[in-house]
Amino acid sequence: MMAPEEHKLADLREGLKRTVPFSISHEQMRAFAELSGDFNPLHVDEAFARGKGYEGCVVYGALLVAKVSELIGMRLPGRDSVWASVSFDFKRPLYVGREAEVEGTLVNVHHATGMLELALVVRSDGRVLAKGKAEVVLGV
Repeated sequence: MMAPEEHKLADLREGLKRTVPFSISHEQMRAFAELSGDFNPLHVDEAFARGKGYEGCVVYGALLVAKVSELIGMRLPGRDSVWASVSFDFKRPLYVGREAEVEGTLVNVHHATGMLELALVVRSDGRVLAKGKAEVVLGV
């Protein structure tokens, strides 16, 4: 396990970016289905998903959000941070086994309150899959 990055509030500036590359496996999908209780066949049945016009099983949106957790908790801002809010608009599906990345860009730093605003983008094969934003409180 890697150690989280540590950023001091005074050193953070708008425009700072971090990216987390990832790929979701069938095993991770099965584990999430068990944990969440969501066995929607679009996520767990390859033939069903293809029959509905998808290229294969569609990765759970919540697993994309889980990668945002890695981004915030480990990279930007990293240690000592807590989510205040997160929102996403999903544009295209991510398929199991495909390479993807979540990128966070610091768009606003409120030094008086420790509140940070991040713009979020999930991409795969150069295409935007989801866009969102997060508000994060960084402890001082």
